Amino acid sequence: MSRNFSSLGVGLCLCLFLVYGCAAQRERSPDVVIPSAPVAPAARDGDLLSNEIDALESTGQIDKNLPGSAKADIAREYKKYLRKGRNNMCAISKQSEQYIAYARQVFKQKGMPEELANLALVESGYTPDAVSRAGAAGAWQFMPETGRNYGLTQDIWQDDRLDPYKSTEAAAEYLRKLYNDFGDWPTAIAAYNAGEGKLARAKAQAGARDFFEVTEKNHTLDEKTQLREETRNYVPRFLAVSKIMRNLEDLGFEPINPEKAEPVVRYAAKPGTDLKDLSRACNLPWEELAKLNKHHKRTITCTDRSTFVYVPAKARKLASSYFCSDQKANYAGWRFAKVAKGLDSLEKISKSSGVAIEKLRAANPGAGKLKTGQSILVPGNLALDKIRVATEDGKKKIKDAKTVAAAHIVQRGDTLYNVAKKYNVSVKELMEHNSIASASAVRLGQSLSIPGRGTAIARSQGSLGKKKTYTVQSKDNLWRIAKKHNISVDELKAWNNIDEKRLRPGLSLTVSR
Repeated sequence: MSRNFSSLGVGLCLCLFLVYGCAAQRERSPDVVIPSAPVAPAARDGDLLSNEIDALESTGQIDKNLPGSAKADIAREYKKYLRKGRNNMCAISKQSEQYIAYARQVFKQKGMPEELANLALVESGYTPDAVSRAGAAGAWQFMPETGRNYGLTQDIWQDDRLDPYKSTEAAAEYLRKLYNDFGDWPTAIAAYNAGEGKLARAKAQAGARDFFEVTEKNHTLDEKTQLREETRNYVPRFLAVSKIMRNLEDLGFEPINPEKAEPVVRYAAKPGTDLKDLSRACNLPWEELAKLNKHHKRTITCTDRSTFVYVPAKARKLASSYFCSDQKANYAGWRFAKVAKGLDSLEKISKSSGVAIEKLRAANPGAGKLKTGQSILVPGNLALDKIRVATEDGKKKIKDAKTVAAAHIVQRGDTLYNVAKKYNVSVKELMEHNSIASASAVRLGQSLSIPGRGTAIARSQGSLGKKKTYTVQSKDNLWRIAKKHNISVDELKAWNNIDEKRLRPGLSLTVSR
């Protein structure tokens, strides 16, 4: 379902501004200050200086009233970061400077402890494109299924787990859910690492009230239920890192300055936005823009839905102008099609279809000699699977090079029968045209190419853009509403200019455009 954003967004914190549309008030971008290397205190590995003891004994919202049994494990992890892991602590704290202020504000706005922002330090050192051997990805190390459950799209176009801002919002929702399940933050944090099912089983078998009681009784559990060493160390490690982050300067580390991190602007980009064209319009090196948009797998954004794109705040005027213009390099409605026999180059496809070779090359970087059956990105009205090669007098000729078709995005309640009826084609034609073997294979949000000769396009456009509304119920939150209607939380916020605090039962929200 194609969604265009046009309402204005609101700046969320010192380092990120949200933009939906053409104009917004901005704050002045602060300069970036690069600190010098930290100076380690003179102490043996087994000793703690008085200032280090004071920092170890400091508490925040999460490490208040901890059981005595937890203190030795926390002290052990604390010493590791102060001594052998000191250089690593310096590196990850510096790396967090760009993102941690935004994370703190997200947690604060949701009524959660701000120090939860330190969890990404333990997970990845705030590395936006970190990938684990187990398949977890991003600063918050979401596994694929959990990421999808919390609105992080993962497909051929993008992996939102690599978006450090959107994944922070998802992590906050997930952690809040875990807190509601388990009743305290240390146990919720342990579940973030081990998985909620694993921790719930260990807690039940141990007859324990929380994570710390589970660790005390872990040796009594059966082998499958026992918490792994990684999980048993995970919470103490997080608490140790939190104590250090509260006391960086007192512990001899150079303090970080999140408020001086270079701000970025978030735009809801139209479907098929050419990111390289955007970088040129903003006078930005491609590498600089690509670094902020690692969640996009291609140089073109998804062609059938709006997506988030980040631009340095220094280029906000040029970017806003670009997004408000009639983007000439726009690939909305383009789709992947399989190359037919004989079309072994983009040049041949360009010549036979009339699509500019430059545009085909931009959409398919690195595509040289093509292979039959290879998928490439082409305009939605170009059906490469309908192109055939015939031999006439020993010469090859390309026939039916351009088949015009409408593009229909499958909505809730759609069937092949009613879609076919809508566009005055048969179900058999519709299935053959889209290489559909079974009617049950059609999925929500799928783009169906409708065979025709142009008139189908005009008819189909009347069905697009119908708004749907939803009345907020007493137990609703933005995440639940978004999931129920198969949209993202960010889209819900943008369409309704609303946040969690302003959500009230009885409120009518737009949930489809």
